[in-house]
Amino acid sequence: MQLYEIVTTQTGWGKLPRGVLRIEGRDAAKWLHKIVTANVEPMKTGRGAYSALLDARGHFVADFVLLRDGEAFGALVEPTARDALYETLKRYILREKVTLTDASARWSCFTLVGNQAASVVERLLETRAPEKLYDWEWGHVGETAARVVRMARARVPAYDLMVPLSAESDVYAGLKEIPELPNELLETLRIEAGLPRWGIDFDETTLPLEVPDVLQIRVDQGCYVGQEVVARIVHRGHVNRHLRGLMIESNVPPTRGQAIQLEGADVGIVTSATHSPMFGAIALGYVRRHVAPGAQVKLNDVTARVVELPFKT
Repeated sequence: MQLYEIVTTQTGWGKLPRGVLRIEGRDAAKWLHKIVTANVEPMKTGRGAYSALLDARGHFVADFVLLRDGEAFGALVEPTARDALYETLKRYILREKVTLTDASARWSCFTLVGNQAASVVERLLETRAPEKLYDWEWGHVGETAARVVRMARARVPAYDLMVPLSAESDVYAGLKEIPELPNELLETLRIEAGLPRWGIDFDETTLPLEVPDVLQIRVDQGCYVGQEVVARIVHRGHVNRHLRGLMIESNVPPTRGQAIQLEGADVGIVTSATHSPMFGAIALGYVRRHVAPGAQVKLNDVTARVVELPFKT
């Protein structure tokens, strides 16, 4: 059975690098609520949110998944954004009772992807698989505590297992009957689901309203860094570009950075591309706001259709 078919009917796994920050202290919730885009203070233990830290101009500093555990929080972040997130958060600690720790070196991240992933989680960690996106549960691998987080990684269910380094071998043993997914396939699944990735599809030059509506962003509630810019765009303005999908009339996906043209003029750029067994050649890319879904554009001599994300059959 092809690995792609295994994901749609069963489960596969992959190993992902992740940055892990720990924020704790009696002021942690209130402090984070004033800084990041997520609605932090009402969060309960076991809940999570896909959040961002913005700069004063409303651009990204980093995106991350924020998990609450009592007065403590964990932030799961792309390794390439970890240092910026850590250093920027550190600068915001003044007199608050908050401790910030980079715990990345202590943890390994395995991801389980597929329609049977929940049952694998429950067998491997002996805990309930979270149902809601970004919620999490404690479980254990052998005698070692581990955390499982429901994640957005594909059009099918996905879970990240955050495991102490000392328990890595136990996880590998528990997954020995399950096929490992290559990074190329994990990328295909991500692109199909229309999920932008830090450093590839967006970075510190990007406004959060330019990417698909997957982040938790408060517009009018409270005040966090960059909130005034976000609110002004929502209520009185617009962004000049949007991340869209491209359905390409070719078997060969375009290259990253390739220009997107409409009527001979450059109107955007490709950021990610792949060949999907379900959709054929597809890509993510930014297009100017006047290029609506349904528009026919050109990638060199190849025609492509602009679509909303995620890709749909």
